[in-house]
Amino acid sequence: MHCRLKRQGDHMKATYIEGRAFGGPDVLQLKTEELGSPAPDDILIRQSAIGVNFLDAMQRKGAAATVPYRMGLEGAGQVLELGRNVRGLSPGDRVVYAGGPPGSYASARLLPASRVVKLPSFLGAAEAVSIFFKALTADYLVNRLRRLRKGDAVLFTAAAGGVGSLAVPMLKAQGITVIGTVGNEDKADYARALGCDHVLVLPRDAAEAIQRVKNWTGGRGVTVAYDSVGKDTFEQSLGSLSRFGLLVSFGWASGDVAPVSLGRLREQGSVFVTRPTVSHYTEDRADLDEAAGRVFAAVDQGVIKANVFGRLPLEKAGEAQSLLESGFNSGSVVLEPGE
Repeated sequence: MHCRLKRQGDHMKATYIEGRAFGGPDVLQLKTEELGSPAPDDILIRQSAIGVNFLDAMQRKGAAATVPYRMGLEGAGQVLELGRNVRGLSPGDRVVYAGGPPGSYASARLLPASRVVKLPSFLGAAEAVSIFFKALTADYLVNRLRRLRKGDAVLFTAAAGGVGSLAVPMLKAQGITVIGTVGNEDKADYARALGCDHVLVLPRDAAEAIQRVKNWTGGRGVTVAYDSVGKDTFEQSLGSLSRFGLLVSFGWASGDVAPVSLGRLREQGSVFVTRPTVSHYTEDRADLDEAAGRVFAAVDQGVIKANVFGRLPLEKAGEAQSLLESGFNSGSVVLEPGE
């Protein structure tokens, strides 16, 4: 089945995915609606590719505030129409966006012009959505949170995952020693291929994991621990820090982290803990442009690579999320609405 756009008077018909309840992939439903013309600061785009992320599945399971809800935060396509206040874009421009507003699981959509970035000629739509959201996250983790120096050591949890597979090469390009954690031996080989200097296969006793990190760093610990897993790995991440180290808790795949005593941070070595989100680091247009520029340069220079594992039609959004949740994929899953 192809999702076609049809002009009816002053409206564009578009097919999209909506969640009518929380639960498994079967709660996602294919809908059709008419899109009006863009508001003064908005654009209308025909979508070529849609990114599928773990956050989408989490929202489907209940992280979204209310039902019904629009699925998806990342897409790429071609500009069809501009609002009267929009500057710097033209019909026909290829663009990509990430982080919202929600509703990217659609054949076409209206969204603020301030949230899209022009795609460089060397990057296709599917390749762009396979990395853009994750690469913006990797960029602020590596380049914005703590200034790292050549020779510093960091711990990256889920080093072979979507964000890790981009952040690790970025860190290695800056001369950083990377200790990566993974869930099995197969992923350990992939983490080493990405550039990890040392790899820790989990699950493992937290005390043992901390000791191994300390051994690999000459007893000092790591300057930064990047943790996207949450509850199951927080103790080892915190315990692996050096004096004045920074723990970056940027995900909660295993559940949220319990409150931490401020006194414990002092006892650990005057360490720091932050819970950041990419939306804050790309909220200002200048920050978004600079981050996108760094991401596109990293792709162009071969530091990071797009890895599209699977392409599925829009109506198979539930299947795409299930594939991502299974952990069997070794790259990104992309939805393609069709012509």
